[in-house]
Amino acid sequence: MPEPGPGQISVDVTHAGVNFAEVMFRRGQIQVGLPHVPGLEATGTVRAVGEGVTGLRPGQRVTALTLDGGGYAEVVLARADLTVVLEGPRAIADPALAAAFPCNVPVALGLLESAARLLPGESVLVLAAAGGVGTAAAQIARRAGASLVLGAASTVTKAKYAADFGYDEVVPYEALAELVADRTDGRGVDVILDSVGGEQRAAAAGLLAPLGRQLIFGDAAQQDAPIQPDHLWFGSRALVGYNIGDLAHRAPELVRGHLERAAELVAAGDVRVDFTEFALADAAEAHRTLTDRSSTGKLVLRVNG
Repeated sequence: MPEPGPGQISVDVTHAGVNFAEVMFRRGQIQVGLPHVPGLEATGTVRAVGEGVTGLRPGQRVTALTLDGGGYAEVVLARADLTVVLEGPRAIADPALAAAFPCNVPVALGLLESAARLLPGESVLVLAAAGGVGTAAAQIARRAGASLVLGAASTVTKAKYAADFGYDEVVPYEALAELVADRTDGRGVDVILDSVGGEQRAAAAGLLAPLGRQLIFGDAAQQDAPIQPDHLWFGSRALVGYNIGDLAHRAPELVRGHLERAAELVAAGDVRVDFTEFALADAAEAHRTLTDRSSTGKLVLRVNG
């Protein structure tokens, strides 16, 4: 049974979010220490608090970013500064929903507000539009005053699903270039959110408007290619990376702020999070639905309760 150290709490987990990053850990794309328990977000009740922790006490309902892993376990250690109490304006009654947002919605906020620095009136294109980040990002971009929010997905079915989350239009990848040309009069889009990689990453780069920003926050295709600096400065475009795990260690106050705001947006219903719940015993199936691109929205594991 893990015991919390300074600045940590332990949580009795009821539900854990499932993220593509956990697939990448399992594949070896991102190295983790072994043995490793997956799970980057979890909700449950505080079991114990470590030295120096204030504002948290045993028995409180919480949700937490568990960026060092462990969310799929019955008890997980979490940093107190990356934990939100589900009370007041952050009261989310459904524990599965509380486990469905701590990665996706803060990432969408971080991508658009802090990394892209999206301005009112700018246009946004989201690859993997039907995923957890994609569905949240469309709603957040719209709230931030984006003039045009476009999306792309791997199938017609997923494109139709995503269209209900605030997009102006969502199409399969093969129709993306035509869509952007038509909806922007050939200018291109100001911001691209890209967790896909591979040929879609290369193709999307050509759809940027002058001084456009392509934000990289994943590599689902496992086919990333090096970008030559000349590609950026010749075309007056920017390539920006975003990694919530890195930021949690080097700019924790930024991630904390995004996590708190995300909880408030979800609790108020201002950002809708659609999720599918699996039993913990079906975790492998949850991963399969991510890798075969059949999933939509967010996936959540019922760990206990």
